[in-house]
Amino acid sequence: MTHTQVDLQTEQLLTAIHNNMRTRFFDVQRSEAKGLFQTIKEGKAIPFMVIDIPDQGEINCNLVLDHSQCVGKLNFSLFRKALVAHLDRVAVKLKAKEHLNIYTSEASTTMIFHIPGLIEQDGNLNVLVSGLSQEKPGSMTIRLMFLDPGQFKLKS
Repeated sequence: MTHTQVDLQTEQLLTAIHNNMRTRFFDVQRSEAKGLFQTIKEGKAIPFMVIDIPDQGEINCNLVLDHSQCVGKLNFSLFRKALVAHLDRVAVKLKAKEHLNIYTSEASTTMIFHIPGLIEQDGNLNVLVSGLSQEKPGSMTIRLMFLDPGQFKLKS
């Protein structure tokens, strides 16, 4: 890839991420998906997808997981429930062409898709969102992040 910034359409990028999440975590054997989960749970990045941009080259995307704000014990079942809740909400927004609730950082090339997947398990609320950052040309990191659920609780 050249050393120029590539402007991807946000909807197309989110659709590609969404489709790859479904493929990598739901359309494969459970053991394969669980292996990927274990790797990202341990803080390691995994090669996730390659975006080919005609006349400009490729962007290699890795996937990481930030579970520092996950409430309770994070296991594969909880992860998949949170991920499907997030992906289902993303699919609805994309299909309806609704606002995608994107937060960006002016200081960096970081973007968060604030489309939370909320799940409750064993009395614990967990919230999962996704985002991405581009640290250098030709390379992107896709992040799955558990957020502090306290900001999502309904007030009585």
